[in-house]
Amino acid sequence: MTEKSEFESESTARRYAEARPGYPGELYDVLNELLNGELAGAHVVDVAAGTGIASRELAGRGARVTAVELSAAMLGRLTAAGSKAVTAVQGSGHALPLATHCADLVTYAQAWHWMDPDLAVAEARRVLRPRGVLAVWWNVPDHESGWQQAQAERISDADPRWHRYAGVEAAAGRPLVPGRATQASEFRWERTVSVETHLAGLASMSYIAELGDAMPAFLDRERAVLGGLFPDGRITERYRTLLLASLVGPDLDLPAKSRS
Repeated sequence: MTEKSEFESESTARRYAEARPGYPGELYDVLNELLNGELAGAHVVDVAAGTGIASRELAGRGARVTAVELSAAMLGRLTAAGSKAVTAVQGSGHALPLATHCADLVTYAQAWHWMDPDLAVAEARRVLRPRGVLAVWWNVPDHESGWQQAQAERISDADPRWHRYAGVEAAAGRPLVPGRATQASEFRWERTVSVETHLAGLASMSYIAELGDAMPAFLDRERAVLGGLFPDGRITERYRTLLLASLVGPDLDLPAKSRS
C-alpha cells in the first residue's frame, strides 16, 4: 500500500479491502507481453501491496507473488484474505527484505507516488534479474465530467490541499528508470457498485482519511447527494488505469508507446 500513516488505521484497511477496485485484465496482458509470455510461473514482487488486490490478481494469472507491505493493518487484511500463491512479508519499498536478483517483475499498484523514486528504483534494480521489469500503475477516477467531476469539486472544498491526483500525474510524467525508456499504457474501464461501496472506497483514500474528525460529516453529505442522483442505490465509477514499465537489466530497453 503505502508508507503514509493514514493507512495504519484498521478502519481504513477494512474499507480498502472491501471497496477498492481491482485492475483491468488488459493490464496483466501487457505485463505478460513484457515478460515474453511468461507471467505464469514468474516470481513477482508486489511492493506496497496494501490488502493484496494486485497480488491476488497476479497470482490468478499464475505468478508466484511475494507481497511486501509496511503497514501492519494492511498486511493483516492481506494475510487474512489468503492465497497459496502469495507470500506476505512486512517491509518497505525503500529497503526490500529480499535477496538480490530473485525476481522477474517488481510491481507497485496504486503506490509509486508515495515512494522516493531514487531509493525505490535502486531496490528494484537490486532484486530484479538481468531481464527483469519494473511496472507501476494507478486507477485514476475519471473526474473530467458528470457526477465524478462534481464530487471532485466537493472534495476540493473539503480539503483545498487536494489536487486531483497531482502526485500521480507528476510521477507519470517522469521516466521510471534513469537512462531507460518507459512504456506507457492507458486503459479506460468502469464498474458498477452500491453507493455504500463507493463511499467506503472513498473513505479509504488518503486525502479523505486526512479529514479526520470531519470525515463522517463529509461522507454523510456525499451519501445524501449521491442518494438523490442514484435512487436505486447503484453507481457507475469510471476509471482510467495508467501503467508505466521499464526494463532494468544491462543494455536492455523498451520502445516508448501507448495503448488505449
